[in-house]
Amino acid sequence: MDFQGPTPADYDNLRSLNVAFLELVQKDGRRYLEGLSNKLGRRLQRLSRREIEWLAATPFLLFSFRERDDDFWQKLLNEEKCRDLFTVPIRSADETGRLVSAGLGFVWQLANHNPFAARLLCGASIHWCEQITDRTFFHILAVAGHRSDVLVLRARDDTELWKKLLFIGVSQEATARNAAHISALQYMLTRQPATAAWQVAACASRDPALKVAEDS
Repeated sequence: MDFQGPTPADYDNLRSLNVAFLELVQKDGRRYLEGLSNKLGRRLQRLSRREIEWLAATPFLLFSFRERDDDFWQKLLNEEKCRDLFTVPIRSADETGRLVSAGLGFVWQLANHNPFAARLLCGASIHWCEQITDRTFFHILAVAGHRSDVLVLRARDDTELWKKLLFIGVSQEATARNAAHISALQYMLTRQPATAAWQVAACASRDPALKVAEDS
């Protein structure tokens, strides 16, 4: 089967979302650092501007929409009352709400047009992609866009992954930094519990992911 990997534009959008998330963590990290060790949490909150840009180039979303939490999303998507985009209660000053809306929009359109890329970049299962694309984006935004609990740090309980990202992954040496990013991607593609979703992606898309990371 022929899989189409993420485009350069997809990676540009991914990087922008990661930057926004890392900036949010530095402003209000306590909400997102639960499960991460104190040392790694402090490191994440004290990244320099240059380190934020480097870490944001990691070729997957550094935050999660709880894509593997079927019970959470089943409850959200079963809400009967569907409001449109203009009635979703997100204040313009709510940075979390803006990031959730932008991130969900990015993932929703990927899941519609290239579900393989959505699975690669955020570890979503086929089932989750089908769930969200079965609704309009207005519906997804209405039920999830105003919730602060939909956005969490990806793999926040995985010390080894975050050690790699927060130290070698922000190295001043571009070769070491890119190697850490690719290694982290491959680890995420094959780790539990996302094996079913990402392991196929790992087999089908190693070369495109490698190329984009090297080009960053």
